[in-house]
Amino acid sequence: MDIDFTSDYVVNDNDVTFFAIVDNQTVACIVSKAALLELTNPDDEDEAETLFLDHQYKFEEIAEGMIRNHQAVDGEVHITSTELL
Repeated sequence: MDIDFTSDYVVNDNDVTFFAIVDNQTVACIVSKAALLELTNPDDEDEAETLFLDHQYKFEEIAEGMIRNHQAVDGEVHITSTELL
């Protein structure tokens, strides 16, 4: 299975979505806001985009594992705070 991450991402109110190309198919990797907030000090007011970019490698690693474990459903994987444990 060939997995390559693009540099594209979209910031929404409740999540950040980045994209992987898996065997020539696009998979949307959606990181919940709750997962982003797990990676910060509650007193910090970092924006979702900053938190995502600071931890992008970790999210890509999690997404790759989920894709390899066939957890992509309808072209999406959802990364929640549970996957950070």
